[in-house]
Amino acid sequence: MYKQHIKQALRQLRENKLLSFISIIGTAMAIAMIMVMVITQRIDLEDYAPEVNRHRTLYVKWMSTYWNNDPNYSDNGLMSIRTAKECFKALTTPEAVCIYSPPYTGFLASTPGGELMKVDVLQSDEAFWKIFKFSFLAGKPYDLADCESGIAKAVIAESVARRMYGTTDVVGWTIGLNHSDYTVVAVVKDVSKLAPTAYAQIWIPYTTTNITDMVWSTAMGMMMVLILARSSDDFPAIREETERLRLKYNEELSGIGQAVQYRNQPDTQFKHVNRKMSNVEPDIKKIIIEFIVVIALLLLVPAINLSGMTLSRMRKRFPELGVRRSFGATRGGLLEQILLESMILTLIGGFVGLLLSYGSLFLLNDLLFNSWGSSWEGTNSVSAAMLIDPMIFIGALAFCLILNVLSSGVPAWRASRLNIVTALNS
Repeated sequence: MYKQHIKQALRQLRENKLLSFISIIGTAMAIAMIMVMVITQRIDLEDYAPEVNRHRTLYVKWMSTYWNNDPNYSDNGLMSIRTAKECFKALTTPEAVCIYSPPYTGFLASTPGGELMKVDVLQSDEAFWKIFKFSFLAGKPYDLADCESGIAKAVIAESVARRMYGTTDVVGWTIGLNHSDYTVVAVVKDVSKLAPTAYAQIWIPYTTTNITDMVWSTAMGMMMVLILARSSDDFPAIREETERLRLKYNEELSGIGQAVQYRNQPDTQFKHVNRKMSNVEPDIKKIIIEFIVVIALLLLVPAINLSGMTLSRMRKRFPELGVRRSFGATRGGLLEQILLESMILTLIGGFVGLLLSYGSLFLLNDLLFNSWGSSWEGTNSVSAAMLIDPMIFIGALAFCLILNVLSSGVPAWRASRLNIVTALNS
């Protein structure tokens, strides 16, 4: 019985090629658009290597310092090394606290053989390697002793090693960074710019450069902080401890009339990626509402158009349904046939939409992700783990399937209950 229904459904699709094509493409576009949007959001928020601890990491990107407690006289930006150490490195609740810099472009890497390459360099302490999970091809990263001693050691990305030396077996070799020699202690797989906190092409201890001397207003400088909690349940306790340390630090700064404000940091991953300016608080409620509205429009507009077209097509089939009723077809059989046709159309459209969404993410990579470190030297490479989430596809497909079934099932149910003569004359 079902085999016969499927054959009839496929034959019906072939007989109405234009409408079938439009229905399939409409469903595919609805699913593709929603998947692209949700996947780009997931890339911001979910755990992916090397940023495998996003769910239990807190961030302090920027802060403000007020003079004489007057908000009209403030400095906004990154923190000094002193602020980072006294307000955050002294925390006892977290599993780890990392002081680091954003990746800086414009570093010139060189080898004794004369190879030159422009690279992005991130400066950090040893806790950086506890928070992120890199794929090491050789060696191991610098440790606490290296950082405290200011020993010039470097971890380099695979692409840098291959371009500069022609091999990844370079542990113990020398690389120059802005004319200072560093010893390569490890080689890691390349990191995508879509992991912006962990991204760099070369990683070095911040104690090996003059970045800690770049300070203004005592509390402001060039550093940021990562806080790895043992569990996300510890976030409130960590925030309480950071506030206590802030008040203590402000007592020390009171002699120069200065006070530090965190602007409601440390941030979770979601708030961190949406904090775009140093002196403006992100409106999280507004961001969530806007996202929901866009998702709803992407789903509803094409879905409503498809429903209207399906409803019109069903009304034209009233005479056909009347003929089949006159030859003994049951109401249940007619409903089953119509619903099966809608399901086949939606499944075909869903498969096409899945291909379109993944194709768009790969082919339009730079366009979709151009905000991720656009000035950096690396690439916006995407991995299968970033893209594949069956629940997104199933959710979008189920929504389209429900609308298609309703738009075809309701008219079919009405037609099945019409008088045969009325259906033939409709």
